[in-house]
Amino acid sequence: MGIEFRSGGYVRHVLMGGRTIKDGEAAAIWNVNGVHKQIIGPRRVYMYNSTIRFLTRHKAESHQYICISHRDGRVEHKYGPAVLYQNPALHDSVSVHDGIRLLSENECIVVYNDSKSRADRNSVPKEVEIATPTEEIADTESESGPKCHGEKQRRKVIKGPTLFLPALGETVHEFEWSGRDSDGAFTQSQ
Repeated sequence: MGIEFRSGGYVRHVLMGGRTIKDGEAAAIWNVNGVHKQIIGPRRVYMYNSTIRFLTRHKAESHQYICISHRDGRVEHKYGPAVLYQNPALHDSVSVHDGIRLLSENECIVVYNDSKSRADRNSVPKEVEIATPTEEIADTESESGPKCHGEKQRRKVIKGPTLFLPALGETVHEFEWSGRDSDGAFTQSQ
C-alpha cells in the first residue's frame, strides 16, 4: 500500500492474501465462483483465489454532470457535486460533461426534448440554479428540428443568465454560422 491512488488500470489475481482499499478508493472483487462485490474504502479485504480491480473515480463539480451508461441499457445523468466509481460489472461507460453557462440576457439556446423520455428536472440539486424555458413550442414537427425515430419532439428556448444542465432525453441544438470575414475569405463557425 502506497500513497498513490490506484484506478482502473490496476488488476491483479490474488491466490491468497489481502489488499487495503484506502479512503478515496474503490475496488471490484470477483471470487473463484465469479461472484462480484464492490468495496469502497477504507477497508482491508482478505481474498482466496480472487481477482481484484480498482475502479476509476469520476467527479462532477457543481457546474457539471456525470453521464452513466449502465450495462442493462439504461442511461442516467447524475448532477454535481457528485462522485462515481466506474465499475465494469455495472457500467459500460462513464463520462463527465460541463453544463452550458449562459452569461447574459442576450444569450439563449434551443433545446429539444424527446417526447418518449420525459426529462426529470426534479433530480437537479437545489443548490444548482437551473434553466427554465422562457418560450416553449409544443410538439414541433418542423423539417428543421431533429426527430427521434420519427417521433415528435418538444422545443424550448432557454435564455440567460443561467446554467443549463441537460436532463435525460434533452438535446441542445447546434447552430452553424457561415459568412465572409473582413478579408473576403469564407468562414464557418458553430
